[in-house]
Amino acid sequence: MESAIVDLPVQETFDVVAWARDFVPDLRAAQAESDRLGRPPEHVVDKLKRAGVYALTVPRAYGGLQADISTWMRTVTELGRGDGGVAWAVTLVTACNWMAAGLYPKHVADKVFAKPGACVAGVFSNRAVKAHRVDGGIVVDKGMWFFNSGVYQADWNLLGVPMFSEAGEPIGPGIALVPMSDVTILNDWDPIGIRGSGSSNVSMENVFMPDDHIVGLFACNEGRQPRTFPNEALYRSAFAPLMVAILTFPVLGLGLHMLEEFLRTLPKRDIKLTPYTKAGEAAVTHLQLGEASAKIDAACTIVEKLCREIDACAATGEYMKQVQRAALCRDSAFADQLVWQAVDLLADASGGSFSRIGNTVNRIWQDVKVGTAHPFINLASNYALYGRMMAGVEPPLMPV
Repeated sequence: MESAIVDLPVQETFDVVAWARDFVPDLRAAQAESDRLGRPPEHVVDKLKRAGVYALTVPRAYGGLQADISTWMRTVTELGRGDGGVAWAVTLVTACNWMAAGLYPKHVADKVFAKPGACVAGVFSNRAVKAHRVDGGIVVDKGMWFFNSGVYQADWNLLGVPMFSEAGEPIGPGIALVPMSDVTILNDWDPIGIRGSGSSNVSMENVFMPDDHIVGLFACNEGRQPRTFPNEALYRSAFAPLMVAILTFPVLGLGLHMLEEFLRTLPKRDIKLTPYTKAGEAAVTHLQLGEASAKIDAACTIVEKLCREIDACAATGEYMKQVQRAALCRDSAFADQLVWQAVDLLADASGGSFSRIGNTVNRIWQDVKVGTAHPFINLASNYALYGRMMAGVEPPLMPV
């Protein structure tokens, strides 16, 4: 089945979206290996790097593609049609590359991207980190960060840390950019879905992080953090809507793959204890397909629209207002839930064969279940935040 993503203009002379679409069979062929490894196989990573996929969000000044967000979305969505876990790692690495290139001092970004093909992974929360203030920065005495997607491809890592005043008092959450030589990968990623993302936990002990490698999370969210490339629209994009939206990209691809796989296997199925020897002739199947396809198409439309909105707002040079940022986070979460509902509906319609471990529909269902569990795209939280603003209640200090 053809992708439901509509054609949008691509700025690059190299059509990375078309390359990703052509790469789908290779990803599907490598799924068993990515499942076994719990991360993308090296031959897959090598092809993604040589095609420039990880460089989607790297500035042209550093040899990257510097694609717009709509192109980024379409590329990762196509990869999601091949392997949701690999696509998840790509979307997180490209998001962290965007942040490392655009929100840290120029001399720091220069150092990160001095290596051709450099990749950055990240975990923004700091819930298991102990640190203290020292001259010129902080020392992480001990820390663990959970679900560090794409870490096996990374040369650098963005890790959530506490920030301190000169007097050593906590002043809020920060994100530190550290070389992978300071990080221990715990190799403990063993989930039911999105296995190919390689989202291992990581740790470190007694590591110094200089001040110029740390940015404030709230400053990034509110548009107060100086932009490294202020004249380039991509790097003026609103932080929170972008970091939430990128999580929908692989999920959209999984939804499209689910519909494709359901239609591919439909001629082989009957419906037990009914007159239908061909499930494709049953009205209930037609209803299920109509509803599922509508939800997936609607999700694609919502995400396409919000990507264009982020791009358009960044092009104006004005930072996106908080209520608009909250609305786009809400829309991303809603789109994700539409895909989950569609995938769950088609799983229910797939009969007893769904329970087989090797069933592709089963695999996609598990990938979408895990992919929609990220707290950034929790539907209730995003509904509540936007609804609070609609009601005129002052929002709490939140990362939007």
